[in-house]
Amino acid sequence: MPTKEEIEAQLAAKRAEVQAKLAQMRAKAGVPAPPPANNTPATSTTSNLKKIPGIDQEDLQRRIAEAKARIAGASQSNFAAGGSMSQQRPRGGLNIAPPPLGLDKSGNIDLKAMLDQGIIPKRELATAMANQKQTKSAAKPAASSSPSAASSGGRQSNPYLSDKTEVGGRRSRHLKFVQPGRFIQKANQERAKAQLERLKQEIAEKAKLAGVQTERDIPDNLLKGPPPPDVEWWDLPITKNKQYGEIDADHLDMTGLENIITPYVQHPVPIEPPGEPTGQPPRQLMLTKRESKKLRRQKRLEAQKDKQDKIRLGLLPPEQPKVKISNLMRVLGQEAIQDPTQIEAKVRKEMEERQREHEKANETRKLTKEEKREKTISKLKEDIAQMVHVTVYKVKKIKHPKLRYKVEVNARQLYLTGMVIATPKCNLVIVEGGPKGIKAYKKLMLRRIDWNDLPIPLKADAADTPMQEPEEEDEEENQCFLVWEGVVKTAAFKKFTWREMESEKMARELLNGFKVEHYWDAAIMADDEELAARQPEL
Repeated sequence: MPTKEEIEAQLAAKRAEVQAKLAQMRAKAGVPAPPPANNTPATSTTSNLKKIPGIDQEDLQRRIAEAKARIAGASQSNFAAGGSMSQQRPRGGLNIAPPPLGLDKSGNIDLKAMLDQGIIPKRELATAMANQKQTKSAAKPAASSSPSAASSGGRQSNPYLSDKTEVGGRRSRHLKFVQPGRFIQKANQERAKAQLERLKQEIAEKAKLAGVQTERDIPDNLLKGPPPPDVEWWDLPITKNKQYGEIDADHLDMTGLENIITPYVQHPVPIEPPGEPTGQPPRQLMLTKRESKKLRRQKRLEAQKDKQDKIRLGLLPPEQPKVKISNLMRVLGQEAIQDPTQIEAKVRKEMEERQREHEKANETRKLTKEEKREKTISKLKEDIAQMVHVTVYKVKKIKHPKLRYKVEVNARQLYLTGMVIATPKCNLVIVEGGPKGIKAYKKLMLRRIDWNDLPIPLKADAADTPMQEPEEEDEEENQCFLVWEGVVKTAAFKKFTWREMESEKMARELLNGFKVEHYWDAAIMADDEELAARQPEL
């Protein structure tokens, strides 16, 4: 444990260091050094230190001398720099200068005064959380008071600052409302930009596929088109410097320009914009027969009311009454009673005139033979772009010329497509087309044709000599069955043809080329009893 003498020696060294620092601070502040005192505690302390054993006296004396030299040099510089200023400084009432900073009246170092004046900084050592919170709460009012002082000083130096302006503090933020439609407009701009980039990319890809090298960044003027010219081409001969403002309509010189002036007006051909899609027109509403009649009746009633209103307003002459023999007395009344014979002749003449006009109007509306044929063909050639109706028939015997003629000719007259496959075991008839043609052909195959009433075919060399067919024992009844009917997306055949095959395998391979081999499978797998049980009623 250190002795009392050692502690005093350490304190003396610390005092010397403090005096050196104090001298430096005085030099910065411009305060003169105090006069040296003979009976200072430092001298007594140094005299006492000489008596302490175990201390290097030379080192101690050297350190004390260095501290004194630093203090003396600092005091002389302070006096040289602030001598003139000290003369001008105000003094006390008794013409006595105030004591320097950090010293008492006798000139000794006062550590407490130095701590109070802020020369030596205080170290805040809060040992507990409560003391730390108290320290922070005490620092807040000091910080809050500083902006007010700064603001007051700012107002004095700057006259343009208002009372509401806070200098050094946080300003209040006002509410900023978004204008309606701002983000919608921004989104529309982004969509238009994305669409333009997509269009540029598509053009670049098409050009790349076509073998044309093009830049990715296509200018907008190529997409939007060139601007309109200053002068149209038909006005160029009239204008002088290609400007409309130089044309004088009152004194227009048309010498030599008679051939370009015509009585016709040329209008530019309207061009549809490339961006807007040309969609298909909406389909007409499908009505039942009762609804169509009701709609027709309502339209006729509206037309009749419109005509009556025009007659009331005097725009049309009133109609003559349609007098007949049955309503003669009710319409004419007294006039018919006075001369009934003449009135009856007049009424009959009017009736004949109306009949002639009616027949004449019918003749004008009557279609010619070519128009009737075109109308019938248009009804049979229905639109099969959306769907195609298909029926598949199975016939036991179909090689007779009479049956072959009826099957082929009717299919072509109804503008149907398909194929007939004749094999020794099974005969298949495939028909495709519109609903009306398929409906008529279905009646032909299942009801109109008598499959058993077949005459003996004639020879090819002699028209009157019948062909002798071998007699068949237990001849079966010839029948036609509907195997399947439905709707497909596209037609498999382009025309109606007849094919004869020797085996079932060849027939199935033929249909496999048209991708309809399932029709043959359905006809082969179903027996006659099953097909007869599910035939439709016509």
